[in-house]
Amino acid sequence: MARGRPDQSLARFERIALVLSGGEALGAYQAGAYAALEKAGVRPNWIAGTAIGAVNAAIIAGNLPHQRALRLRQFWHEISRRAALPPVGGFGRWAQRAAGRCLAWVPAAARLALARDEAVISAGELRELLLRAVDFERVNSGSVRVVLGAVNLATGAEAFFDNDRHVLGIDHVLAGTPFSGLPPVAIGRQLFAGAAVSVSALDQARPADTLCFVIDGYDPAPGGRGGVSRAAREIAAMRRTHDLRRMIALLGERLPPATQGEADIRRCLAEASDATMTILHLVHEGSAAELATKMGDFSAGAITRRWRAGESDAATSLAHPRWLAPLPRLSGAVIHEVRGGIVAPPR
Repeated sequence: MARGRPDQSLARFERIALVLSGGEALGAYQAGAYAALEKAGVRPNWIAGTAIGAVNAAIIAGNLPHQRALRLRQFWHEISRRAALPPVGGFGRWAQRAAGRCLAWVPAAARLALARDEAVISAGELRELLLRAVDFERVNSGSVRVVLGAVNLATGAEAFFDNDRHVLGIDHVLAGTPFSGLPPVAIGRQLFAGAAVSVSALDQARPADTLCFVIDGYDPAPGGRGGVSRAAREIAAMRRTHDLRRMIALLGERLPPATQGEADIRRCLAEASDATMTILHLVHEGSAAELATKMGDFSAGAITRRWRAGESDAATSLAHPRWLAPLPRLSGAVIHEVRGGIVAPPR
């Protein structure tokens, strides 16, 4: 597709959503995927993000469309550059961190401990970097709906900061702890840290025909060992809900007019919806092997590979016209997945 000219099959979607998860260095995959969407003229009007996904979401929503991919590339280049520099505390800690990331003989638990002990960038430096990359007036303008997730440390509950109800700032972006080793963030006298799965945030949006890109740097491969990830469970639950609402709407069309006024029938029909959802789930890493090392690898080569993988998987999604075709009459939602560059059968 030509730059800035979206496929005509996208015209039927009122909402184009983008859901971005955590994963530290794996977030470069999300940035590359967005760059491919932007190149194809696919511009989300609803974005949810948590942890590093919140950072990418803020950069996207906080810039003009033609500037977003450039700002993302600049951010990831700067993070990679700073990760390669010895910290102020001395060369020894840098060497220890590099060994934990690069040497296969270092146990995974030790690598994870090293990653958690020292952030790739200090909180102050990250704030400065984001304040240069993000126009928060634009984020709060309402041109793009933005929902950022984090965990309330006092209650353990997930919280979502929505620019429809909150004035979002740098603290909301950092509340989900984009990088290990960063301190909690205080918002309204409460501390927040840790990622919150943000797929479910779409449940709070009003019904609308939706194309949703769920982009995960890491999501466990399904099966006996990997199990079923939380993201996959939430996507499946959303599909059941949308299918049920669609079927209620179809039943309502067949009810005699005399019965539609009954109180119980009205309550049931209030749950009906003709809106559909098409979910394109893009997954970069599905294996937990060496995950701590991958999340902590901010080298220029790794960032470039992940960016290109995101571009490729997003382009693969958009190259399948059947994936964007109208849904069958009895379906409220359909799920397509590209996992590690491999196309899975639709669900």
